[in-house]
Amino acid sequence: MRGFVVAGVSALALVFAPAAQAVGPDAVVLKPKVVNSIVGTELPVIRTVESPTAGYQVSEPSCLSFVDVGLDEVFNGNGELAEYRGQTSRKSDSDTTYSVKQAVGVFQRPIAAVDPVVALLFMDNCYGVPLDVTDGQGARETWTITKGKSGDTTASWSMASATGATCYVQMRAKREVLLQVKACVPKNGENIAAALADAMEGRA
Repeated sequence: MRGFVVAGVSALALVFAPAAQAVGPDAVVLKPKVVNSIVGTELPVIRTVESPTAGYQVSEPSCLSFVDVGLDEVFNGNGELAEYRGQTSRKSDSDTTYSVKQAVGVFQRPIAAVDPVVALLFMDNCYGVPLDVTDGQGARETWTITKGKSGDTTASWSMASATGATCYVQMRAKREVLLQVKACVPKNGENIAAALADAMEGRA
């Protein structure tokens, strides 16, 4: 996911929009109280990271960008990431029934923030194919990706695991900010992921 060129009036409008004071990633990442309110349950175990995640291996390497949020491949693909913050919220370390993962990057230019979104829009070969995924800790899982609603600066998809879990992902670019959120919940996950992304985008 390196060096994609954005085409289209909407994307160009994003680049040439009037300059606004850039926000930091901490301003966009939702506070635990907000996350709990949207999800509808307490997620007391919080983990924050200050750099994108590397080390994932996927049976189809070109589909790596779909298997999680906050990946190094996505946020460091064009070399213009200025700041990053990621946060995971869970019921407990052992209970992943409810899990929300946020990832926010602030880039040097708006075009650099939207570039990873555009790259994903061209990856139709990743949908509907079981992907064997090994994370940086060696944990293995099989996921199947289903395409969701997308636009010039937005992408969404769902992830269904071989063990029955389903997660919903939203990815959006706004000015210099690229945000992602993944909601893994027992029900209403698509709407919860969209509500979380709306709240994050409103702070960008």
